[in-house]
Amino acid sequence: MQGGLLNSISVLFVPVFVTVIILYGLYKKAPVYDYFIEGAREGLKTCIEMLPFIVAIFIAIEAVTSSGAMEVLQNLLSPLFTFFGIPEDLIPLILLRPVSGSGSLVIAEQIMRESGPDSFAGLSAAIMSGTCETVFYVLALYYGVTSVKKLRHALPAGIAGYIAGVFASVYLSYIMLIS
Repeated sequence: MQGGLLNSISVLFVPVFVTVIILYGLYKKAPVYDYFIEGAREGLKTCIEMLPFIVAIFIAIEAVTSSGAMEVLQNLLSPLFTFFGIPEDLIPLILLRPVSGSGSLVIAEQIMRESGPDSFAGLSAAIMSGTCETVFYVLALYYGVTSVKKLRHALPAGIAGYIAGVFASVYLSYIMLIS
């Protein structure tokens, strides 16, 4: 019963929400269609402004992965990650997640397929995918589109939060497996 009710609410939510907005606009005698067109125009401008930054990030990711630099970095960092009890399987995910959400989801899926979703690496990958931010991607888009030049504390805070998220993911996975 409850699942059916929640499903019905979720299916109807957007159409009802849009209808309420339109009716309220008409009630207030606002030019609803003109506001919609202006919002769509601004949204397209924002998309066009973001496109070069997105293309640059994807080119950089492809260059790093296809050149073999990712493997070299993995091999260099492997002893450090092992020291902290982080499985080697997670290194590619940890290195790619701050840059690309979609690329890191592919790696997370690969980890889960190879190690299993209930394994230590699989649980850690799932938690990281859901909780760790794409720091460099977000900063590149936000600061690129807004034309803000000084990152100030955003980069160190983002990296510190990301590192905390990685350790928390591994720790939570450990707790889930021993309980």
